[in-house]
Amino acid sequence: MKSKNNLKTGVILSYILLAFNTLYGFVITPYILSHVGVGDYGVYKSVSALSASLVVLDLGLGSTMTRYMAKYNAKNDTENACNFTAMILIQFFVVAVIVILFGVVFYLNIDNIYNASFDGKELKLARNLLTFLIINMVLRLFENLVSGITMGYERFTFTNGIKVISIIIKFCLILILLPMVKNILLVVVLETLIVSLSVIVFCFYNFTQIGVYPKLSRWDYNEFKESFGYTFLMFVQTITIQFNGNIDNVLIGSKISSISVTVYSMALMIYGMYENLSVSISNIMLPQMTKKVLANAESDDLQNSVERIGSLQFILLAAALGGFIVLGRDFYSIWLGSDFKDCYYLTLILIIPVTIPMIQNVCLSILRAQNKMVYRTVTLAFSCVINVIITIFGIDLFGYWGAAVGTSCATLSNIILMNIYYKRKLKFQIIKMFKNIFGKTLIIAAVSSVLTWIIHLFMNGTWFSLIINIISFMVIYMLNIWLWGLDSQSKKMIKIK
Repeated sequence: MKSKNNLKTGVILSYILLAFNTLYGFVITPYILSHVGVGDYGVYKSVSALSASLVVLDLGLGSTMTRYMAKYNAKNDTENACNFTAMILIQFFVVAVIVILFGVVFYLNIDNIYNASFDGKELKLARNLLTFLIINMVLRLFENLVSGITMGYERFTFTNGIKVISIIIKFCLILILLPMVKNILLVVVLETLIVSLSVIVFCFYNFTQIGVYPKLSRWDYNEFKESFGYTFLMFVQTITIQFNGNIDNVLIGSKISSISVTVYSMALMIYGMYENLSVSISNIMLPQMTKKVLANAESDDLQNSVERIGSLQFILLAAALGGFIVLGRDFYSIWLGSDFKDCYYLTLILIIPVTIPMIQNVCLSILRAQNKMVYRTVTLAFSCVINVIITIFGIDLFGYWGAAVGTSCATLSNIILMNIYYKRKLKFQIIKMFKNIFGKTLIIAAVSSVLTWIIHLFMNGTWFSLIINIISFMVIYMLNIWLWGLDSQSKKMIKIK
């Protein structure tokens, strides 16, 4: 019962965190734009995408830490948890040095990368931003490592609580200081300071409350060999995910302009928020799936878990997608102005295909728990190649529209290949899975969207009308979901006792 309550609390806090992240993005983005300008913001997003590519050098250590801490937690084996932490920490220091070296290479070649699209002032800003972003990246990699311990031990309240506090602090400091400084560099400096404090807090908590800290009693070659194989696969997956997530902005910045990067980044922002609606649950489910795998759960039991969680995820995703289809164009116009009207269609191209893997992402927790990540690694690499090819040629022909289509095609290829694997290797009944996940939710979302669209015809163009339309949609949608869309078991899962 305690484990179930912790899981429920973790899911609730994940969505509270998501709400804070969403609010932060909606409020801070136009605020930053108004103080630093579209051009400087585009430089920031383009260089951020370039530096974020160094995340691949994390080698998947953060995910590896979570998986193995979940295993040690299930076995109540603190001694080996401390020993494993020490082994991973040694690997991290090697990775940190490599990240810094690659960062120096990027710094020395900034002019070559962006000379065709950035002017002299923007190139200078790009160099300054990259310096702090590299430091920030190393700290975030270490944060992934130490927070992986708390996640593995299912301390979701603390983990997400720290992240919520960090967002609030960053939000307040930017609101206060940016009007005085009027420089995008301030945002990166503040983020670096806040993540530094976060790392210190996580280390202190792990040592004092969980009792896990680096203590190398022996070098466990068998454990290292097994974990290294898992880490390597996660590393390759991280490469492809980061490539797919950042190649668009890098290529748009180098082949078109910083302003085009800003426009495309606004679509990517909503895309990222949409993805986080289900990714949060997937991360929290990893310890639970690890326990089920260690208990040799049957295929039917695992599929039931996927369907149960997937149906709840789809309730959220269908609400977000249906609401955005009806109100998204009005939202972008009010939020950012007419210069960003393309963002609505760019966002739709990105978010519609990704809905399918998002409602199945608990399957990834199962694959991680079973240490069966080879096939997914191959499929991600294949989709990455598709994305790069289509994006490179697509940008030349159609501008940033080509980048959006490339990302969507990569997603569709991954959907097909992964569902073949789920059917053949995990013995999942795919048609039954989708039928049970979609349920009545798809029809309810469509009806709610149509009714909201009718209301929207008479009220649009202002923040007040937008809020009224959103409230109308949510009331119609939630009422029908509760009355017709949920069975008794799902209602019991949602209720907080």
